[in-house]
Amino acid sequence: MLAAVQEKIKPLDELLAVVAELRRQGKRIVFTNGCFDLLHAGHITYLAQARALGDVLIVGLNSDASVRALKGSERPLMPQEDRALLLAGLAFVDFVVLFDDLVPHRLIEAIKPDIHVKGGDYTEADLPEAPLVRSYGGQVVILPKVEGRSTTALVQRIRGRESAVSVRRVVGIIPARYHSVRFPGKVLALLWGKPIVQHVYERATQAKTLAEVLVATDDERVKTVVEQFGGKCVLTSPEHPSGTDRIAEVARSLDADVVVNIQGDEPLIAPEAIDAAVQPFLSDPSLKMTTLATPIEDETEYRNPNVVKVVVDRDGFALYFSRSPLPFFRPKGAMGEQPQFVVPAEAPLRPLRHIGLYAYRREFLLQFAQWAPTSLEQAEGLEQLRALEHGVRIKVVVTPYRSVGVDTPEDLRRLEEWGINR
Repeated sequence: MLAAVQEKIKPLDELLAVVAELRRQGKRIVFTNGCFDLLHAGHITYLAQARALGDVLIVGLNSDASVRALKGSERPLMPQEDRALLLAGLAFVDFVVLFDDLVPHRLIEAIKPDIHVKGGDYTEADLPEAPLVRSYGGQVVILPKVEGRSTTALVQRIRGRESAVSVRRVVGIIPARYHSVRFPGKVLALLWGKPIVQHVYERATQAKTLAEVLVATDDERVKTVVEQFGGKCVLTSPEHPSGTDRIAEVARSLDADVVVNIQGDEPLIAPEAIDAAVQPFLSDPSLKMTTLATPIEDETEYRNPNVVKVVVDRDGFALYFSRSPLPFFRPKGAMGEQPQFVVPAEAPLRPLRHIGLYAYRREFLLQFAQWAPTSLEQAEGLEQLRALEHGVRIKVVVTPYRSVGVDTPEDLRRLEEWGINR
């Protein structure tokens, strides 16, 4: 009986020969993939539902190395051969194929399943492999998450970590793209005799919570300068559309529980602000993402679309981010059709200005970077809305720190003069 189970675990070249024969027989092939680190009732339900969609179910199983890259250094709980054997032992799993990539694109391209199934928090629009499946006429099916069945939650319970998850290692990453649209090469522009990126790096290393600080860049010139002043730098792909994608590339190979995205154009970044963003992770095991905000000083800031506003709930989690004045303070009496964006003296709260520093659980950062841009994100031009649209709660830490960014040569001149006259 064990030999029959083992026979269901196939290398890809053997599996493709089987798939060709199944197609000749007119069988509909269903494919899904995952880590299946701790097989539980949620997985069983999901796989049974997937098998019911066709005639044959093939499961792509992540290698130990790719599970570590996706889930962190303490995973997987079981080696790949054990996980494969458990999956193959299920009556409704027909074949298991092993793969070492973080994403299943190469398997899908080779097998070309009739139906590709995914579960959990995905939608077809943000599933990275969906365009590939559709390109050859395949179908994508998203199965609903089985409530109360989470591998991560089970792992935490087994390890007795329900009340708190220890954060062993926090790494700060400074994305430093050379080709800025408004100010090319700004990260290397000199401010008070040092490149801007050096100011950021040196201040970030003063944060008490960071075990390591890295610069992530797409340009050899930046790497050379960083290494000259004694910093650590990683070269990344030049194709990344955002700093988050750049730090996610670096995070895939990091031993870290939490990753902090530190803006490379804020030379006065306060180390205490970085620590404030990390602190909530030390007490909340469910937290995936944090950011910062500070009270808005005047109505000019409140109305300025270049100043991002955020509103939070009673527990300090973001309800929404916007470039519009937020919240709107309803005037007393009748309202005209043209809104008057003013902050009344008796306002029940102070509007908050968002500060673009983020901390992520490493596992969530890798997931976030794979999601496609969402509608509100594209409308406002605010990447953090992607997380909110997926139902992810973002903890907002209110701090007195006020960011000073350098977006243009004029910003640099003003900051230079401010430092001289201080």
